[in-house]
This record gives sequence, structure tokens and C-alpha cells, in this order.
Amino acid sequence: MKLALRGWWADEPPALRLALGIVFALGVLLRLAYLRQPMRYDESVTWLYFIGKPWHVAVSSYPFPNNHLLYTLLAKVTSAVAPGTPWAMRIPAFLAGVAVLPLTYAVGRTLFSTHAAAIGTALVAASTPLALYSTNARGYSMVDVAFLALLLLLARARDGRASPGLWAGVAAVSAAGLIAVPTMLYPLGAAVLWFTLVQALERPQDAWRRLAPLAAALVAAAVVALLAYQPIIRANGVRALAANKFVAPSPWPDFFQEFLPSVGDTLASWTGPFPLVTWPLLAIALAFGAARSTRLTREGIPVATATLAWCALLLLTGHHAPFARVWQWFIPIACLLAGVAVELLLRRWLTGRVGAAVPRVAVALCAATVAFAFASDDVGTSRDSGLVRGAASVAREPSRALQPGDRVLAPIPSNAPLQFYMLREHADTATLSTPDDSVRRVILVLDPAEGQTLRWAEAAGILDTSRFGPVSPAMHATDMDVFVAERKGATP
Repeated sequence: MKLALRGWWADEPPALRLALGIVFALGVLLRLAYLRQPMRYDESVTWLYFIGKPWHVAVSSYPFPNNHLLYTLLAKVTSAVAPGTPWAMRIPAFLAGVAVLPLTYAVGRTLFSTHAAAIGTALVAASTPLALYSTNARGYSMVDVAFLALLLLLARARDGRASPGLWAGVAAVSAAGLIAVPTMLYPLGAAVLWFTLVQALERPQDAWRRLAPLAAALVAAAVVALLAYQPIIRANGVRALAANKFVAPSPWPDFFQEFLPSVGDTLASWTGPFPLVTWPLLAIALAFGAARSTRLTREGIPVATATLAWCALLLLTGHHAPFARVWQWFIPIACLLAGVAVELLLRRWLTGRVGAAVPRVAVALCAATVAFAFASDDVGTSRDSGLVRGAASVAREPSRALQPGDRVLAPIPSNAPLQFYMLREHADTATLSTPDDSVRRVILVLDPAEGQTLRWAEAAGILDTSRFGPVSPAMHATDMDVFVAERKGATP
């Protein structure tokens, strides 16, 4: 694979190589800029319960699905460089997010066309959802890498270049993706179905000769993944992985009610950093690129078709609507399909001059989108994964005045980031769980952007105004309001 990339790079015109270099640099810059963003809820939970715990806890604890096992293990290593710092625990996600850029180009070059690959890579470099999860201490960007690498390996096998080493690579990549995040089952199945359909339709007479080693590789991947999850299964049972509330089947009426909004959320997130109203344009570009891709590409059976079929099967079998982030592994393919649509338009408008126009279009498209991403701060303001920008300030200031008998009340999503930063400030995190009968003063931390107001806190039973009051504002930090209430009748 490395030799193929070097060969392609050497064969590309100098203008295209320069364009790709600029695109890669812009993509890395966008990801670097947010590597030190404030800790979000999900990754704070990952640190508090897994990365920041001893090794035996990290590999066996699974109270909720935040323990992306492969990511947890790698982040424990990188966090040793600078313990408790956000950027250190995000290094594995960042490196995987950067690797997505050349891998997208390689997949585009292999399955689509050189021009579509360049334009699609430009869109991937500027994609704010991909940039967000390249700077978020979770395993999703690793799944992106695993899917793209798997497509490249299977494409080589389709072209008759299979070897024991290649099938070992398929097994290793599949296992790594499953250990990173169990939702790797979606892209893994899509890639396998694509390869199976290609073999069945293109070479039906000897399809089994290539499908047999694929089946062996998948069995090996499943065995490795099960071995990696054994400590979790022994400690928590298999239901913790396969039947937790985030993956358990929903009643059919609930599933159909949740599914269409989840599709809308997914398409809306894919258009980042552009406004929500642009998602119909994305849908049109994807449909046009997919419909016309057979005229321009070397896919054989479209990857999008296999993906749609496999994911539809899993959704109907499990009837549970996943979060939008679960689908981000398909963003590179969606961008490549958009690249196909752009190339077809350029062929119509610039007959005979497409090769000269594509490098300029790719750079202009990437530069304009990255500039818009910075101007709109789409990554920094995205609420996906639990945005809490003021936790560091709240932990730094009120924590210094904490007294015995204080209770800090911080609902989701503020609680985990606040605890993370309180630990960094060496504040007394026991105040987050002070027993009710010992509480003399309540420090209430609310996030107005999540609809958390004093009236909401009282209605939700978080603040008992019959026991505590009057409530006084203490400070305001970005996205966060802090209030203080003394226990009624308490002796000063």
C-alpha cells in the first residue's frame, strides 16, 4: 500500500501534487487549532472512568459505552507525556484524523478517479465533523481509518493481488476497528458486502476462492476482538457491550419516530461548517455523484450501494437509531461522491481542461471552507459530544472558596468536565457528592445553552428551594452560570 501511494504521488502532475500538499496542510492546521479546546462531556467521562484509571480498570470497566478500548489503551500511553492535559489524551484521535486525509485520497484514486480523489480529499480536509473527532478523546477517527484501510486492502484483493499478508492485514484492521468502537460493525459489514457483491458479479466462477480467505480473516478478527473484550465481559457480562441502553432495540414505533430525525441530524452534521439549510444541497450532490459514478469510477458495485444495503439490514435488525457521530466513517466516501459530481460538472463546463482546473478547484474549495470553519468556529461551538466551555473557569475560581459542607451540583453535561478540571486544580472533588444531611451550602452550576435555568433546576428536583435559599448568582463563565444557596436555618 505504501509503495502504491509513492507510485501515485510520483505519477501525479506537479500542479496536483502541490494542490494536495496545500490541502493536507490546511487539514492538519484545522485539526491542530482545536487540539487544546476545552474538554467535552464524553471525553471527560472517558478520562475519569477509564484513561485516568489503573490499567486493570481501563481494560475491564464498562459501566457505559465511553470505554473505546483501543483508544483508552493508546491514550493512557500518550497521556503519560503530560498527565491530565487534554491535548495529550487526544493524540491518538489526532493522528488517526490526520491519517484519514491521505487514505481518502488513496481510496478515491483506487475506486473513483484522480480528480474526484483530489476534490473529495479537499472536502474531507475541511470537514468540521471529522476535525471535531480528530480532537476528541474517543475512538471514532480510528474507525474512519480502519474503514478506509479496509477498502484499500479489499480493492487490492479484487484486482488479483491477494496474499496471506494482505488477508492478515484485513484481519488486523478489522479487529482494531472493532476494539476501537464496537460500531465498527457498520463500516466493516459495508466493506465486506461490497467486496462480496463485486466477486459474485464480476467473477462468479471462482468467487469462493477469494471469499474463503476473507471469511477466515473475519473469523480471526472476531476472535482477536473477543479476546480483547474478555476482561470487560467477565466483569460486566456480554450485555454491557451488546445490550446497553445506547444499542438495545427500541420498540418499533419509537424507532420510526427517532429514525428520520437522526437522518436529518446526520446530514446536517455532514454539511459542517456550513449552515443547516445547505444539507439538501449535500443530498443532491451525493445522489448525483452516486447515480453517475459508474461512468467515471472503478468501483464496480458502488460502495454507497453496499453501504446502504448493509446499514439498512443492521438498522432493521436492531431497530435502534444511532447517534449522528456513528455514521461519520462514511463522510470520506460522501466527499468522494461529491468529488465525482464536481468532476462531472467540470467535464461539462471545461471540455479538455479538467486536469488543469482540478488542482485550483481543490485548493480553493478547501481554503474557503477551512476559512469559513475558523470564522464560524464550527468545531469549537459544536454541541456534539457535550460542549462545556466554562468548566475550567468554574473549577479555578469557586473551587478555591470551597468549604466543608459545600455541595457542588452540576447536571449533565457540566458535571464530568467540571470534575476533570477540579482534579487539575487540586480542588476537593468530594464536594460533588457531599451527603444530603451534611450539606450546608449548595453551589449550583448550570448551562443555559442546554436550557438549564433556576426554574428548570427547581422543576427537575436538582435544587430544593424549600431547604436552600435564597439563591444568589456567584459568577458567569462561558456557557455556564454559578449560583450559591445556603441551607435554611443553618448556623453560620
